[in-house]
Amino acid sequence: MASPAPASIEQRLLDSSLVLLVAYNALFLADIALQDGQPDHVAVRIMDFIDARRGWVTLFEAVAAMSLFIDLVVRFDQYEGRWRSVRIAGVAIAGAGLVFKAFAFYLNSSYLE
Repeated sequence: MASPAPASIEQRLLDSSLVLLVAYNALFLADIALQDGQPDHVAVRIMDFIDARRGWVTLFEAVAAMSLFIDLVVRFDQYEGRWRSVRIAGVAIAGAGLVFKAFAFYLNSSYLE
């Protein structure tokens, strides 16, 4: 059995990073929306777990978002049809989420604590 081509492994890693970042941003928004209403909600508990590891999560998020953006720019013509639009929207969500969370956590650490 031959091993898969390195390009397909790279593509699977990029795709899984994109799905993970979009899910993380959705979880972050759910945490913000449910913060006052339901303190025992699963999104609040998961974000409390992530907050304990904020530095590593932010480092992964920054590296993954930049890698996804660079991949989108370099291989833009290889993504065709509907998947191009989905990938553009996913990378935009990941980039905007990174900037928003960096700004929010900077304000939280410098002014509120």
